[in-house]
Amino acid sequence: MPVDSSQCEQRSIVVIGAGIVGAAVAEQLQHRGHKVTLIDRDSPGRGCSYGNAGHFATDVVLPLANMKTLMSVPKLLMNPLGPLSIRWGYLPKILPWLMRFGIAALPANVEKSCRHLRALNGRSIESYDRLLERTGLSELMTKRGALTVYERPESAHKNQSTVDLLRGFGVEIEALSAEQLRALEPALGDGVAGGLYFPRTAHTVNPYRLVAALTRKFKLAGGEVLCGEVVGLGRTDASVNIRLASGQEIGSQRVILATGAWSKTLAAQLGYRVPLDTERGYHLMLPAPGCELNRPLVSFERSFVMTPMEEGLRLAGTVELGGLQAKPNYERADILYDHARALLPGIRNDGAERWMGFRPSLPDSLPVLGAAHDDPRISFAFGHQHLGLTQAAITAELLADQMEGKATEVDLSPFSIKRFQ
Repeated sequence: MPVDSSQCEQRSIVVIGAGIVGAAVAEQLQHRGHKVTLIDRDSPGRGCSYGNAGHFATDVVLPLANMKTLMSVPKLLMNPLGPLSIRWGYLPKILPWLMRFGIAALPANVEKSCRHLRALNGRSIESYDRLLERTGLSELMTKRGALTVYERPESAHKNQSTVDLLRGFGVEIEALSAEQLRALEPALGDGVAGGLYFPRTAHTVNPYRLVAALTRKFKLAGGEVLCGEVVGLGRTDASVNIRLASGQEIGSQRVILATGAWSKTLAAQLGYRVPLDTERGYHLMLPAPGCELNRPLVSFERSFVMTPMEEGLRLAGTVELGGLQAKPNYERADILYDHARALLPGIRNDGAERWMGFRPSLPDSLPVLGAAHDDPRISFAFGHQHLGLTQAAITAELLADQMEGKATEVDLSPFSIKRFQ
């Protein structure tokens, strides 16, 4: 049912979605003098942003869609608790997405995706510096880099082509011996054979608190925050119209869609088709881990990450393709403790807490960013996959520049929703 424009309350700019991306966009626009309303069906930061790994992963410029991933898929899918799994009942529905994923993994397409991801990631930390300094939240980002560890000596050789590729795109990487790793992270056991140090990355001590604090600053500065589920979107010559489940109707001069894994349906209501699907991500939070890390630590062989936070040690990083409806398989969270124990012999799981959330994933690993090609009143900021936290601040700056008619520091055309129309 279309939204009735005559019944709509009027707003200037509405951002739909109050995860880290939507919150950063709302704050950036407010900072530039715009009057902004932020809408989410839950309290800000309670979606995917609540449980992410907390890693500003500027080094991740290799898209998930690549030939190595494709070659390893048959082996990975034999293990339902492995780094990548598919709910077999969901396979028919995700098959078109997987076909696009295969095309995106062709070498020429991978090179393009790497270049575009690097354009965002290479500006990420500086964008966050501006955001966090402006809002007084700098203590929520810690700059100690990140580590990748190898358990087998041959893994360094196996990973060398990826290391070379990343260096070719300007990612700074230092190779470390086992002794150098343990000097940085004394909690590591004897089972490490070497690894890599990424000095230009960072992490947050609490990703949920980051979103909540950012939204609180936005509200205190006069921003409007509405709690309600958007169930209807439409447009007239006068405005873009929004209906909430409560029955409230809002008309806006500009709308930014930043609803993560739920963006596909809402974009379709505005007439845009997008092959968005969901990576179901799990974490295990250890409030009393019994050992300490100083920075995020990624296991090369086990494909998961451990991040120190103010509430404990977070273990995260697996991928399950299963949509938005299936019940969580919390064994995928529990297995992370077994992986962590192989690397950190002193670790404990007393009071461990499980979580599952939905990452918005597009086949080419690139987000949808920028104004609609046929209607500048509508902008998009979704599909960041594993990099929503990493790319939120630079996304906000780029969208604000585009909305104000300024030249953007990054070419937004490769991220346009037009690529799927």
